[in-house]
Amino acid sequence: MKERFEGDAGRRLRLEVLAAQKMMLGNGPLVEEVANLCAVEEYAAGAELMQQESDTNDIYFVLAGTVQIVVNGHQVAVRGPGDSVGEMAAIQPTQKRSATVVAQTSIVVAKLTEPQFADIANRHPQLYRAIAQELSRRLMERNKLVGVHRDKIRVFIISSVEGLPIARAIQDAFEHDPFTCTVWTDGVFRVANYTMEALEAAVDDSDFAIAIAHADDVTAYRGQDWPSPRDNVILELGLFMGRLGRRRAILMEPRDEKVKLPSDMAGITTIPYRFEPGKDMAALLAPACNKLRDHFKAMGPNNG
Repeated sequence: MKERFEGDAGRRLRLEVLAAQKMMLGNGPLVEEVANLCAVEEYAAGAELMQQESDTNDIYFVLAGTVQIVVNGHQVAVRGPGDSVGEMAAIQPTQKRSATVVAQTSIVVAKLTEPQFADIANRHPQLYRAIAQELSRRLMERNKLVGVHRDKIRVFIISSVEGLPIARAIQDAFEHDPFTCTVWTDGVFRVANYTMEALEAAVDDSDFAIAIAHADDVTAYRGQDWPSPRDNVILELGLFMGRLGRRRAILMEPRDEKVKLPSDMAGITTIPYRFEPGKDMAALLAPACNKLRDHFKAMGPNNG
């Protein structure tokens, strides 16, 4: 693919794509210099352009394809044509790389070494202004990934419609505790919202999730019928578990019913509860709520 950008035949396309770079700001002479000096390189999907904490300091302008920006093993952004990567190390050559950059697809980049970049930037100081603007934008983007520090614990309660009385009773039990407890019916799923988007927002705003494994359905397993929780309850618990971890995603199982759970639910934090229609629900749930209370206080808010 890089042949499209090489030599005299590829010069026109190289100039056209570089002119669209955010850092070039439509500066014709600057585009010409970068096009003349850069090395056009191609990387297969999965290849690394740079590693976090490495000492390299080349700068890359993405001409085609996309790259993933990975910090501490987590993808934080995707860059494509019009974007550049590696500017921070090019500006401060002694600074180690702040992220790993991996080709998400087959990519073509225009590479400048740090000395080449410094020489061009000395003649075109607008480059530094463009970089400052871009880094400011990226800092704002990165800040979105940093959760708000919380002093008060927030708990999200998942249940089926049939399990709502239990969910409400648990919410009531924590009325005088320093917790904010939200049951899934408390305005989380608005009519205009796609359910998964609303769930993701709830995950970001929660320190713990409680899923109530009420015996809602019947599952045939090895020739026998077993009571089982509603599928969406298990799905939602898995979503919270993936984001918050197993100790913060808690499954509540009915003590006196052998509810059939998926085999991959093994190893998560479980708390048994008692429920008998027509009896004092608060009293029956008190032991389970006491265990939940102790668990929440021991772990505290999920502030990283």
